[in-house]
Amino acid sequence: MKPTLLILAAGRGSRFGGAKQVAPMGPHGETIMEYSIYDALNNGFEKVVLVINKDVEQDTFDLVNKMTGAKDKISYAYQDLYTEMIHPEIQKQRLKPWGTAHAIMSACDLIDGSFAMINADDYYGKDAFQTMATYLQSHTAPNNYSMVGYDLKNTLSANGTVSRGISISDKNGFLASIKETHEIQADGDKIISEGGVEITEGLASMNFWGFQNNLFEELKFQFKDFLNSASDLTKDEYQIPTVIDQMIKKGMIEVSVLHSGAKWFGVTYKEDAKYAAETIQGYVADGKYPSPLW
Repeated sequence: MKPTLLILAAGRGSRFGGAKQVAPMGPHGETIMEYSIYDALNNGFEKVVLVINKDVEQDTFDLVNKMTGAKDKISYAYQDLYTEMIHPEIQKQRLKPWGTAHAIMSACDLIDGSFAMINADDYYGKDAFQTMATYLQSHTAPNNYSMVGYDLKNTLSANGTVSRGISISDKNGFLASIKETHEIQADGDKIISEGGVEITEGLASMNFWGFQNNLFEELKFQFKDFLNSASDLTKDEYQIPTVIDQMIKKGMIEVSVLHSGAKWFGVTYKEDAKYAAETIQGYVADGKYPSPLW
């Protein structure tokens, strides 16, 4: 069975200044998310689940309705699920989503079998989807997890420094650690981070994960611990790298690090949008995508 692609599309884009997942980038107003959906469905994925919230609901519906040939393969999950696990008084004080792990939990009733997860506002490239789909179709055991790692140079921004999760593999190609590293930038032929420290090993983790269905049960289990141990439930986030780290430490899973040589880019800030649009339209001009896309 082909895997499902889960797209986290519930972000409100506070730094960007709007809902990034519906920002037009392509020649006919296509979004980055549309190119990811196109790449996934044409490279080994069977269907798509979008995690959204009420704020972006109608914009997302309007976007999907124009996707001829793809919209029947797309379904929706709402990140406001599982609030029964949260005290009403805490929920009232919460001004932003509960984090990536909570977003994945919201889709538990829509996914059977293995699946991959990406961000809606990041461009991952055709190669990454092919690599992940091939892995998930050939590795179906409950402990077979994976992530796509990018060459760090292919994830930098021309608009300033970035933060990246630098992933280190063990001798068998399994994830040994991810270190959140800040103020990363190019410095001539080198790549340096905070304090001018040169980065010489590891791949960048850009939130492209491959999971088995047993993740959902573990997410619910760890979410209870998160609610009991978080220092500030009005702002602390329940994040998927933390969940994966705990599953590795408990011996539940091994995470294969899959390398992609593709160029990754995203739109964290408004200044990033121009580069993203120019790059995508360049791909279209080179014949990598049809125009219009649907």
